[in-house]
Amino acid sequence: MIFDTLNNLPNYLGISRNLDTAIEYIMARDIATLPEGRTRVDGDAVVAEVRTLTPQSGEKVDFACREGRLTLLTDLAGSEMFEVSLGDFAVKKPAGEDAPAYGSAPTSAAGMLCEGRFALFLAGEPYKTGIKAQGCGKVKQAAFLIALDEDGDGQETEA
Repeated sequence: MIFDTLNNLPNYLGISRNLDTAIEYIMARDIATLPEGRTRVDGDAVVAEVRTLTPQSGEKVDFACREGRLTLLTDLAGSEMFEVSLGDFAVKKPAGEDAPAYGSAPTSAAGMLCEGRFALFLAGEPYKTGIKAQGCGKVKQAAFLIALDEDGDGQETEA
């Protein structure tokens, strides 16, 4: 996981081609104006999903885990807590076509997302978002789902 401010996003250019596409897209526009739902940034390689949610207590939120995709998450309005795990992930609900697997894992680190900050969760890294931060209400969240780059042999490579 990487946790930083959006102003520092250019520092992460060069890690992967698809991550570069997402960073350049974010830096070139006011992402707060993105519509709710899915926006294809670069076909299936980079997709933005914007939604408004009401954060819940951490016990009510399962960990999510995406294989084959990085997840760059930022809040366009409001604030929320997140957790990430370095431990074993126990699947409760397998991944769907466009959905991550959901399950349980021990929390290793936690942080707070708000406007101007982002968290980049690596492929295969369990994370929770949408956790209620004290005094905060609804959150407008943007998740950029970034496919791992393929190497010259058509194999996926991690960032």
